[in-house]
Amino acid sequence: MAIMERIKKDIKGRVKRNLNRNYITRVLNILAARPILSTYGHTFASESDRFLNIISIKNLKKAYSEDSTTAYGSLFLPYELFHGLGLTPFLPEVMSGFTAGLEITEYTLKKASSGWYTPDLCTFHRSASGAVEMDLFPKPDFVIVANLACDAAQKTFYIDAARFKREDRFYLIDVPYEKNEKNILYLKKQLKKISMDICKKLDKKIDINLLKEAIRLSNDFRNWALKLNNIRKELILYPKNFNGLNFILPFYGLAGTKDAVTLYKNMYFEFKKLLDKQRSLSKNNNKAKDKNTNKKLLWLHLKPYYKNNIFTTLENNNYRVVFEEINNVYWPRLDPEKPFESMAIKLLSNPLNGKIENRINAIKKMAKDYNVDGVILFAHWGCRHSNGGARIIKDSLNQQNIPTLVLDGDCLNKNNSSTGQILTRLQGFMEIIDGKY
Repeated sequence: MAIMERIKKDIKGRVKRNLNRNYITRVLNILAARPILSTYGHTFASESDRFLNIISIKNLKKAYSEDSTTAYGSLFLPYELFHGLGLTPFLPEVMSGFTAGLEITEYTLKKASSGWYTPDLCTFHRSASGAVEMDLFPKPDFVIVANLACDAAQKTFYIDAARFKREDRFYLIDVPYEKNEKNILYLKKQLKKISMDICKKLDKKIDINLLKEAIRLSNDFRNWALKLNNIRKELILYPKNFNGLNFILPFYGLAGTKDAVTLYKNMYFEFKKLLDKQRSLSKNNNKAKDKNTNKKLLWLHLKPYYKNNIFTTLENNNYRVVFEEINNVYWPRLDPEKPFESMAIKLLSNPLNGKIENRINAIKKMAKDYNVDGVILFAHWGCRHSNGGARIIKDSLNQQNIPTLVLDGDCLNKNNSSTGQILTRLQGFMEIIDGKY
């Protein structure tokens, strides 16, 4: 067994035997120690995975530290706000993916069920709520959530705030349906008011220079992410075990930090080398890329975070997910001199906000930019927002002659997914695409 797998297995076993916040804090402190973190990082097969794991561990350790001012945040918030206010973000939804990876979701979901959380609720939120009830997540100083793309977050996050007696530090950001000047101003005022209240409770003033720096770093991160995404429009030769759906934490939660800039800058140069190698191989073979050799896919929504054969099956049949909806840079360059307005614009620019046509148009653009042969939408259990538009998305893409598979399953609860049925439908989908050529 590879060193990395032995380390992961050992960590999983220890955490499962010691399901409490103190032990998790202890493990993170050990892993984050410089010599161990460096050694652990070098066990990964690629630079992208190495940096992702090092940065994730470092930031999780900070979130669990009693010295940090930790704030829970929902997925699509402008996290420049957190970093500009000196808050350490913790994303319960994203961490639910870690509970699946650690193979403890059965415990967190069971705990949520005993607390009367309805079984038709998104398992990301049920698992996160169960983890909070089991005292696995750090204590938040603040809880911030937006009513963007998810109706479960605002409810479960408030329950979390109440559990930690943080009701007076719970903030719900109301994101308007349409993007226009009036709504940008409305959202800007909310963000500024929330920031002032947080700083008042922390007995300090808003440091506008810190907010400007977060916006500047966010722009740097955005620049490298765009450059990386442009390379992926042509790239087929990916790093070993790479999966773009693993990069949610840095893409969202670390926007506005040096870590995000470092990660995406290094990923760009790693992928650039692979693209140069790919071009060289193609040139030496004296022939253009054969579409029958490599089929390109666009992935919508998220993925199962427990062990599964979906991506192995795709690769074994010469299919490559060349882009993921979750990694789309949808917002314009931000203005450091107007931090609150910039963050309002970023929120309102999200294709998941407003009418379904916003998301469909973004998907069509991605499908065209990456010249994909097909699209897979993973219809996660309990996600009303994504699943509600699945048929409309499928029909819209079919009109563009883009084969689309709506794959029903559960990102966290493997007992809620039929492995055999998923693989059968995946095989049938690939046969449809193969039949086009």
